[in-house]
Amino acid sequence: MNELDEAIVMAVAERSDEGVVALSGGVDSALVAKLAGRQCVVVGVAGSHDLLRARLVAGELGITLHEELIDQDDIEEALRRVLEIIPDKDPVNASIATTLYFVSRWAGRNGEKRILAGQGADELFGGYSRYLHTETLAKDMEEDFRKLPRQIARDQAVAGLFGAYFSLPYLDPRVVDAAQAIPAEMRVMDGVRKRPLREVAARHMPEEIAQYEKKAMQYGSGVMKEIERLAARKGFKKRLKDYLEEIGRRERLDMG
Repeated sequence: MNELDEAIVMAVAERSDEGVVALSGGVDSALVAKLAGRQCVVVGVAGSHDLLRARLVAGELGITLHEELIDQDDIEEALRRVLEIIPDKDPVNASIATTLYFVSRWAGRNGEKRILAGQGADELFGGYSRYLHTETLAKDMEEDFRKLPRQIARDQAVAGLFGAYFSLPYLDPRVVDAAQAIPAEMRVMDGVRKRPLREVAARHMPEEIAQYEKKAMQYGSGVMKEIERLAARKGFKKRLKDYLEEIGRRERLDMG
């Protein structure tokens, strides 16, 4: 585990001479934030889980935290813009891209180009809940890791709207090599997801933060729920995909 610890520390150090950290309060972003020692930003609707959790983590770790509050009007505009540029326009990708839109917007408005973030940790260390029940863990994790470039392309396209980019320590080759040297059944073990990463994190922060399990950003930030509410208000209560397609259709008509 020392090898993994050293790889993560070095990967963050090489990326933390400038920029801001996207902090949601989970172990992935908390560890990057702690090691980077830079100001952080959290996005979410008022009262959302991620806002509350990030405040707690920032307080515990002594980190400066900025909050970007989101309202429904913001989300409609963000959806319109991200659907123009992301490769996959389904509800999951659209909601993730919308969440990252607000992180990127804050960075752009505050003169920050580099956004340190925790993408890649779920695929490398076994963060998805479905990993707890699969009988083909190693295969599933390998397949998910191979899909990462398309997801990263989505995220970078969104950041580029504001002249920013995501810098991802967990995808540093040293971290990838150290993580993949650990057998899959040790990365998800005894009902604990991302076990090696949590063990590393516990060396740098309180155990409670290292072991905390949280929802994905689009849910923790409240963005997905707000998109669903917006779709219902527009008459697409149970057809979120249809609502996204309608936004794209209207955009194409406007451009034409």
